[in-house]
Amino acid sequence: MLIISKEKNIVLTVSKSIYSLIHRQNEENPDASVDDWEIHPPSPCPGDILDIVGRTDPGENIGMRVSFSISIPVVDNEYSHVFDNIKIPGGSNSFFVRSQKVKDLNFIVRMFVDFKRSFEADNGIAEFFEKNVPAGNYEIVVQGTAQEGEKNVKADFIATQTIKADNEGKFTHRYDTCSLPEGEFTVKIGDKEKKIDLKSSK
Repeated sequence: MLIISKEKNIVLTVSKSIYSLIHRQNEENPDASVDDWEIHPPSPCPGDILDIVGRTDPGENIGMRVSFSISIPVVDNEYSHVFDNIKIPGGSNSFFVRSQKVKDLNFIVRMFVDFKRSFEADNGIAEFFEKNVPAGNYEIVVQGTAQEGEKNVKADFIATQTIKADNEGKFTHRYDTCSLPEGEFTVKIGDKEKKIDLKSSK
């Protein structure tokens, strides 16, 4: 399998730069004042598509942030977790990963070839951040070497995107939870934050 360092891949770098220029004028207001928002179904199961509805100022570009943490088992001093079919939306977006109690962090995006970024840990913490990723469906792998004696690695994830309100201030958005693990995650839209619990129907 061909693995190409992202810094050395001209095609990916140029596409990101063009994408950033196109969407710069539509960057979100991350803390926009939102009257309120709600999701349907109110008690979702893993894999459900959430219908999000709310109200803000007319025409506002609202920041949406989804965050969660998982525990990754360590096998032979290595940790690895695969996110299948990650849907990166159009518009301003970002993706952040933090691994704790590790020696390093590898972030791999699987497309027609693998694009890999590697980061050494500082005091057991390794981080990765990327923004303005071109829209599409990706398979993402988070992996690396854990510190000696660790049985599990905690990984924190934060993804942001933009929701556009109409000329009456109403906004709707569909969010696919297929890449999220069972358990609690946090969604912040504008200045309103809510915790959502994905529970299996079994």
